[in-house]
Amino acid sequence: MRTQTMVISIATMVSMLAASTPRAATVSGTVKVGGLFVDEVGDLSTVQETYNLYEGFTLSRIQLMGTLDPKNSFTLDVRDLNRDSRAGDLTYRVADRFKLRAGYDQSRQVFDPGRGVTSMRKDGQLGLQYTPSRSLALTGDLNYLTREGKRLSYPTGTVSVLGDSYDNSFTSGQLAADFHQGRRGGGVSFRMSDYSDALNSAADRQGWVAAARLYAPMPFYDKWNNLFRGSYGIRELKDGGLDYTLSSFQYTAIVQPQTAYEFRYGFLASRVDDASTEFMTDRFVNDVDATWFHKYGRVNVGYSYEMNDDDRRLTTYQTWRAGATLRPDRRLTFRLDWADRAKKDQEELTLLKDIDASRVRMELEVRPVERLTISGDFTKREREMTDIQVSMTGDRTGAVVRYDLTGWGAFSADYSHATDSYVDLLAGFDTESDIVTARIDVARIKNLSLAGGFTYMDIGKDLNIEKSMVFVEGALRFAQRYRLEAKYNCYNYDDYILLDRYYTANVVRIDLGYDL
Repeated sequence: MRTQTMVISIATMVSMLAASTPRAATVSGTVKVGGLFVDEVGDLSTVQETYNLYEGFTLSRIQLMGTLDPKNSFTLDVRDLNRDSRAGDLTYRVADRFKLRAGYDQSRQVFDPGRGVTSMRKDGQLGLQYTPSRSLALTGDLNYLTREGKRLSYPTGTVSVLGDSYDNSFTSGQLAADFHQGRRGGGVSFRMSDYSDALNSAADRQGWVAAARLYAPMPFYDKWNNLFRGSYGIRELKDGGLDYTLSSFQYTAIVQPQTAYEFRYGFLASRVDDASTEFMTDRFVNDVDATWFHKYGRVNVGYSYEMNDDDRRLTTYQTWRAGATLRPDRRLTFRLDWADRAKKDQEELTLLKDIDASRVRMELEVRPVERLTISGDFTKREREMTDIQVSMTGDRTGAVVRYDLTGWGAFSADYSHATDSYVDLLAGFDTESDIVTARIDVARIKNLSLAGGFTYMDIGKDLNIEKSMVFVEGALRFAQRYRLEAKYNCYNYDDYILLDRYYTANVVRIDLGYDL
């Protein structure tokens, strides 16, 4: 009865809005109602895509778009309004002057095979933007996030220090003002946050950060641009008083003496002052980059040096990077990127000590004809911690095909193959994964659109997991304003090492829509 009353109320509200709108205004949109049918067996915690599927009648969607006059417009989009997976977005605009954004969504997290241990996350956002003049913009945003429900203890069967429930909230917001005049400008901002845990007051904390930035070209050389930014903030535990303060200073210089050359230098200095331990952590970063532009692409190289000093430990990082992009015409694009990062523990007091890591990525994209795109990529990554005799290596190869035939539909498919190897003092751990995804859309038949596709994932070697998802959907438009939509999904999950971890679900969703 409550659901029927809600539907009637919303339908009445939409009708009144359309009827009361001035003649100069326009309102359009879609209202959808339907039903969801779920048949599932196995471990209900294995497939996240089904955590927020609820059987029964659903007020699927109310989507409205309108203009009140030439300068005022709005969009409203709410989904699954009568279900615990409800979500919605609202935007209101006054051209060149004002914008309001609001959003809400909630979702469930599942922890055990029978879905008896779950938690609910609710997230609300509100944002405002006001532009009193062309050179000034004022913005503000507020986010409120809550999480309630149960959680599993770890190890299983023990009394966890974290407890067996969630009941916390996190509030954050920001006020900012930005101004610009030609190539000069800047801004100030103030951001706050507050975390409260009803089950553990010792975790309650709050803080704020104030920041200011300024950018402008060099007074006597306009091909040199400067950016300055500074910030100061406080984080504190509510029960324990002041915990630590944060401060930072950032400078970036961009010099482009000619169109073909660009040089960048960045400097960052930050400090975290922990009042409880009386330790200060200083961090300094110097970045240098150079880029050469050509009509057929570009080449870039860079170097970064970072130092972290926290009174007890001193670590330094050196990063080398290089890349190139080749685009001889719009049909061919080739990219190559390389980076190497080395951490040095100067006093050998950190847990992992020295670390060397590198990554190489190549990508090729070809368009032999206008509607066809073919691309491939290869990535190799390595990480080694010689002092503790641990290493990780991996590579990934991928391919993507996209084809769009106007008047008929579209087809897309992508495939990736990845291997990862982990070695430590006791043993090694190897995985090999293959993921393939394909989708086809058919739009040849008037008033009827069809689509189908699948995703298949196989993780082998020391793991043995298979997961697949298949879908088929169609939408039929009839009687000018009505639409009948149907979608079928099949989910499968199998862990062949843990024999009790399997899952199969068949999901059917049917919606009837009306275009306003």
